Amino acid sequence: MDTTLHHVDGLLDLPPEGTGTRPGVKKALVGHGARVVMFRFAAGQVLAEHTAAFPILVQCLSGTVEFVAGEQTVALSPGAVANLDTRVPHEVRAVTDALFQLVMLDPAAAP
Repeated sequence: MDTTLHHVDGLLDLPPEGTGTRPGVKKALVGHGARVVMFRFAAGQVLAEHTAAFPILVQCLSGTVEFVAGEQTVALSPGAVANLDTRVPHEVRAVTDALFQLVMLDPAAAP
């Protein structure tokens, strides 16, 4: 069993600027059972409705985004986190410039 600690420095600096209506995206880490992806949104950018193959945890690290799943919309700002089950359609809309973290809970993920 691999017990090595995996980490990333500078998460907040990883994602590039987005282009047009799409946010910038950068894979940050693939670790033991998790994949971390960082998004940089400009106000008004949208990550269009999609689904994830695994349960996810999402957190807005700066700014504010609207996280939409089905009929529910929640505003996420620093200090808030949301969890979503597998294959639930969802969308992310940037209310302000924002930095957003996605953690996919993938049991097969390995460094």
